[in-house]
Amino acid sequence: MHVHSAPIWKRALAWIYDALIVAALFLFATLIAAVLAGGQSPPWLTQIFITIFTIGYFWVSWRKGGRTAGMRAWRLRVVTTEGDPLSHGQALTRIMVCIATAAPLFLTLFTGYLAANKQTIYDRLSNTRVVTEPKPAESAQ
Repeated sequence: MHVHSAPIWKRALAWIYDALIVAALFLFATLIAAVLAGGQSPPWLTQIFITIFTIGYFWVSWRKGGRTAGMRAWRLRVVTTEGDPLSHGQALTRIMVCIATAAPLFLTLFTGYLAANKQTIYDRLSNTRVVTEPKPAESAQ
C-alpha cells in the first residue's frame, strides 16, 4: 500500500481539532488539581497535571494507532520515516521535539512547505512523517 505525505493544510486543521481536546484536558486537569488540593490548587500542581494530561494524550494517541482525534478526522497518521508505527521512545521524542520547536503555535508546521516530502522541522528531528490514509473502500451491498 502506497501512502502519501499529508498536505500541510490538513495537518493544520487536525491541530485545530486537537487544540479543542487539549483545552478540555486543561480544564479537566485543573479540576483534578483543585479537588486534590481541597479548593484552589497551587499553580505548580495545576501545571503538573496539565503537562501529564497533554503529553499523555499525544503519547497514547501516537502509540496506539498513530493518530490523535484530529488526525483521525482528517485520515492522517504519524509513522516513522520507514512507514512503521512509532515506538514508545519515538512518540515521546516527537512530543518533546514538538514542544521544543513551539509546534502548537503553528509556526513550525509551515516549514513543511519548504521540504519536498512535506516534513516539518519536528518531523525531521524526530525521524517521523505524517501520511494521508487512503479512503476506505466502499462495500458492495
